[in-house]
Amino acid sequence: MQSEDAAGYTYLTIPPNETLRSCIGLVVAGLAARARIGVAGLEEAVELLEGQHAAEVPTHYRFYLGEDSLVAEVEESVAIRGKGEVGDSAGWRTVVELVS
Repeated sequence: MQSEDAAGYTYLTIPPNETLRSCIGLVVAGLAARARIGVAGLEEAVELLEGQHAAEVPTHYRFYLGEDSLVAEVEESVAIRGKGEVGDSAGWRTVVELVS
């Protein structure tokens, strides 16, 4: 991953099935190893991300690997109102930042 544009992210969608929630831990552990980040704080990071998993709809995550860092974000729906526009748009919220 070279740049922080859309092509520089790794995306993960987890269905609203509680048994699949643990997949987030495998992904974060693999990306942390790739970024050569130590395991300190990894368990807490996974717990935070698992806590974002929705029970009703798929949860969308994206990850960015920088130099010695990992950023994990979750997609949020944002209502748009104004200038004659009404609808929904998605935004990303940073949940975890791990650095070595």
